[in-house]
Amino acid sequence: MDPMDTFVSLSIGLTGFKRGALAPDNDTHDIKSLYLKTFIDRVSQATVNDILLWYKLTDRHVSGNPPDREERVVALLFADKPEYEFPCRQLLFLWYAGAWPTVTDTPAATHGQTFSEVISADSYTQGLVWRVMQSHPMGRSTYHYGYWAQPPAPLSAYLENPV
Repeated sequence: MDPMDTFVSLSIGLTGFKRGALAPDNDTHDIKSLYLKTFIDRVSQATVNDILLWYKLTDRHVSGNPPDREERVVALLFADKPEYEFPCRQLLFLWYAGAWPTVTDTPAATHGQTFSEVISADSYTQGLVWRVMQSHPMGRSTYHYGYWAQPPAPLSAYLENPV
């Protein structure tokens, strides 16, 4: 498994989305590459390598089909390596919001408050939160004029990229 495959598999376990949503065959935005680079830049190459190596080695010993297998491996990761939980939660935030979160610890007025920085216009528009809300970001829609007059498609239609 190459690093990108491992990263996508880890992301499946974190987000609950299927591979087709995170790494579609026809990937015009290649958001997964931007997110892997951001993860490395914001956490550290060494920590990301350690997380991906641990994930890859553990994934070999867990049975089941995606995405259940990935979710079980992530649960094992958090139980076995609690120091990896926070960076993985930041990655989860990135996938959903398209932004990198920073949690403050000082001053007292903002203790524990989360601030976020949008990585790019694509990361914002490709955030998984829009699919979960069955919506689209302000100012960007691929829907036809008047789509709002019809009931929305079922949630399942938003959770996968069409193949």
